[in-house]
Amino acid sequence: MKKDHGFSTKFFAILALLLPVTASAWQPGGYPAAPLRMYSAGFSVNNQDRNDVVAFWHAVYQASEGYESRVNWTGNYTGTNGTVGNTFLDDVERRLNYFRAMSGVSANVIVNSGANVFIDVADPFKPGLSMSKAEAAQNAALMMIRNFNPATGANPALTHNPGSGLVGWSPSAWNAAANGNFAFGLYGPGAITEYMIEELSSSAATSTWNSLVGHRRWCLYPPATDFATGDQPGSGPTKPPTNVLYVVPRASELLDEPSRGFIAYPPAGYFPAGINSPYWSLSCQGADFSSATVKMTDSAGKAVAVKSTQRNNSYGDPAIIWEVSDAAAVQSVYSDTRFNVAISGIAGDGIPTSYNYTVTLIHPDRITSNQAISGPTKVGAKGSGSFTFTPPAGAEAMQVVSSVVRSTAWKEDAENSTKAKAALVDGTGSNYPLIVKTSTFSGFGGLGGTASFRLTFPTSYDTIQRGVPEQFFELQREILPKAKCKLSFLYRRGYMTKASSMAVETSSNGGLTWSKISIIKGVSDTQYDAAATKASISLPKSSTPVRIRFRYYTTGGAIYTHEAAATSPTGIFIDDVTVKNADWLETKKSNAISSQTKVFSLAKGSAGAKLAPGDKWHLRLRTKLGGKWFAHGPSKVVTITK
Repeated sequence: MKKDHGFSTKFFAILALLLPVTASAWQPGGYPAAPLRMYSAGFSVNNQDRNDVVAFWHAVYQASEGYESRVNWTGNYTGTNGTVGNTFLDDVERRLNYFRAMSGVSANVIVNSGANVFIDVADPFKPGLSMSKAEAAQNAALMMIRNFNPATGANPALTHNPGSGLVGWSPSAWNAAANGNFAFGLYGPGAITEYMIEELSSSAATSTWNSLVGHRRWCLYPPATDFATGDQPGSGPTKPPTNVLYVVPRASELLDEPSRGFIAYPPAGYFPAGINSPYWSLSCQGADFSSATVKMTDSAGKAVAVKSTQRNNSYGDPAIIWEVSDAAAVQSVYSDTRFNVAISGIAGDGIPTSYNYTVTLIHPDRITSNQAISGPTKVGAKGSGSFTFTPPAGAEAMQVVSSVVRSTAWKEDAENSTKAKAALVDGTGSNYPLIVKTSTFSGFGGLGGTASFRLTFPTSYDTIQRGVPEQFFELQREILPKAKCKLSFLYRRGYMTKASSMAVETSSNGGLTWSKISIIKGVSDTQYDAAATKASISLPKSSTPVRIRFRYYTTGGAIYTHEAAATSPTGIFIDDVTVKNADWLETKKSNAISSQTKVFSLAKGSAGAKLAPGDKWHLRLRTKLGGKWFAHGPSKVVTITK
């Protein structure tokens, strides 16, 4: 939102009121007791500590996910703008404070405090002085959706100066549009994330000035203390979600504090790649970036191209903004990826003339701490073995997982639904079951029995994912493929268009990354398979445990959905999954140990079963950070002797 306040930050500071802290500071391992949820403010994080950044991501950022189930919107699209639930407001506040803490500014802002709107003397439309920001933002969010024409895509309400002839227009809706960020196709915490990323896409039309990162700079404005959100969750592609975030502060709301100095995004230190941006920025109160230049290098010192550079003094503090190369704009990495930034030619009273820093993009579901276990390769059946390891920094808890190698045959089928559910990780939609009786569909018939696993698209558009939601199920089994290993299963395409595919994938790092080993594509837009087909896929030999999943996705185009055809056999049906020429791990016990423990003794009690001569055991360390249990470390293989 671009607006000339007509007054200076220094004037703000004179009138500022210091708001009280509303929550205790977050610390790794310090969480509210159930059923309470993570705090929404009072955060700080050490960006130079990778594990702290990872823990902060899972404990705080992820705590606001799932907000769609907590929005509790009470309005409609015919004139009742409604309200949203308090827990949802906490989700928005937490997400905003997460980004502020990561960027090194005060993370104590309040959302929907009841504060009144900002009114400029030059405003052409003025709501009543008692109008709250929250109500104004809600009015603007509904004005945006009520003027959307899904047939043409036109929406005259997507402007910071909406005309009085629009449906749902009011002086308060105008005021919030003039003083707020707004997002179309997003709402709640999802909109906050997009304001920070500033990435234009066809499904997230925030504004045409993302390259000046105005949304982000208002969200990170250091002295800000009070914001308000207006939201409606949408109901599909013809009624997408909307958000208006009231960002322009009143003078009395601003913190009276010394300058925070340079505020970078992404900030110096470790940073989750998923919230990276094609537009990097550096802002500072009182700085003059008019002659400043930006240079970037990678971890090897090789120059990284800067596509374009802009300077801007609106949207909070002065800033320099540069569009980075595709290599630096990545939003998915496996290995830590470092970029060095050097900005020179900065001017301003008391402002350093240059600023150098390093950003390291990380995968926040991966910890790089050493989780290896050291010790003997053989342990007597009637004795015990002592093993050592180094607790990862910041670990909240740890486990040593004891698993024995088995070679017995197994098969995952859908006949016993209780047993089958326990053997799978279910990643399907809530409006259809993963395990289905094929007799449910008249005339369709079965595969190998009366039931099967099924993957289909639950809907054609998910308002959170902003597209067709992928579906999957994963075998809850760790496999050790031997030579000539084969994965086999039965499958049968239901109504599955040529734009639909099922990938069979494997992971050797606990599900952190997946590799396709086979793809089954739709072959007809109008017919289903007359009979089941048996698939047989080779798996390479591996001493590292391997996981398997089946993932259903679209490559773009027409699809069948359960929502549109609930009584028809849409999607693909799978059954009788098995692997030949492979061992597998049977986990017998997960030994809970303190985060300070460095020694583990393998014996009958800690193994969870008798130590039989000839058996092989895998000992693996697991670490908990930010309330999340991470993938096992490497196996320490131990053979049991007489």
